[in-house]
Amino acid sequence: MASFIKGIVGGSLMVLSLWVALWAGQLGNEHPNNVWIAEAITYKQEAASALPSPKIVVVSGSGAMFGINSGELEAAYHLPAVNLGVNAGISLPVILHEAVPVIKPGDLVLLPLEYPLYNREETISSSLVHWANSHPETFLELPPKRALKVFAQTSFTRILEGYRGVPADFSVSGDYGPHNLDSRGDQLHTARALREERHWNFLNSLPDETYGAALQQGSFDWARLQHFRDELLIQGACPVFLPPPLLWRQSYKDSSLEANFYETLPQRATSERLFWVGKPFEAMREANDFFDTNFHLVDEARSIYTQQIIGWLGSQPMAACQQFYRANQR
Repeated sequence: MASFIKGIVGGSLMVLSLWVALWAGQLGNEHPNNVWIAEAITYKQEAASALPSPKIVVVSGSGAMFGINSGELEAAYHLPAVNLGVNAGISLPVILHEAVPVIKPGDLVLLPLEYPLYNREETISSSLVHWANSHPETFLELPPKRALKVFAQTSFTRILEGYRGVPADFSVSGDYGPHNLDSRGDQLHTARALREERHWNFLNSLPDETYGAALQQGSFDWARLQHFRDELLIQGACPVFLPPPLLWRQSYKDSSLEANFYETLPQRATSERLFWVGKPFEAMREANDFFDTNFHLVDEARSIYTQQIIGWLGSQPMAACQQFYRANQR
C-alpha cells in the first residue's frame, strides 16, 4: 500500500511538473486578446507623457474610457487632461502599475474605479488570464491566492494559443482599441444614435451586480490603494477617488447588503485616508444612458457624468485634495 501511494504521489508530481513546464514555456508571448489593451495602454501613456504638468490624469478601467469627457475637465480647470482608462478586467494592480510612470509632480489624479477593483478577491476575468500569461510580471503584482487562481484557470487551449502567439497579419479592429480613441484617450463613436442592437441586447442581458455579497467572501484592497496614494503624494501628485458610472438596478436599493456597500463606500474610503468625492447612487443611470455594458456610457450621458465630477471636485480640487491629505497624515 505504501508503495502504491508513493507511486500515485510521484506520478502526480511528474504530471504537475510537466504541466508547469508546458505553461511556463509560453509565458511572455502576446495573445490576440491582449493586443488592443496593450496598444491602448501605450497610446495613452504616450499621450500622457507628451503633456506638461500639472495635468489631470484619469486612472480606471473602461468605465472611465467611455465615461469621462477629458475636454470638459480641461475647460473647467484649465489644465491638460488624459484618460488612462482601458480595461478593468486586467486587475487593480496592473491598472495602478501602468499609471505610475506618467504621473508627475502637480498632477491631479482622478480614480473612478469600477467597484470590483476594490475587492482584493475580485473574480478572475478572462482578460486577466490572457494578460498575466502574456505579461508574467503580473503574477508578482497579484496577491498570491489570486495569482494561483490565474494559473489554475489557464486552460490547455490558452497555453497552445500562447505558443502560437499573434498572427503576422493580425490587426486590431472592432469597438475597442487606439483606432477608437481621441487624442486625450477618450472612447470615440459612442453617441446614443450609434448604439447597435447587439450592444443593446448585451447590455440588457447583464444580471444585477452583487458587489456587496462578493466582499463578504473577499476583502477591500485598501493596502494597495494606500500604497498607490503614498507613491503619488511623495512625488507631489494628488489622488481623488470617486464613484464610477453604473447601470441602475432596483436591487441595489432593495438589498440591504448591496445598499450598504454603495452607501458606506465613501465613508470607508475616507476612514482609510483616501480622498473621496461624490456618492455612488448619484452616479447610477438608466439603461438608455449606456452604450454596450453596465459601465460604458453613451456620449450624451458621458457629458452629464463629467459635469457631476466637476461639481463634486469643486473649483479648487488640487487644493482640497492636498488639504485632506495634510489633515489626515499619520
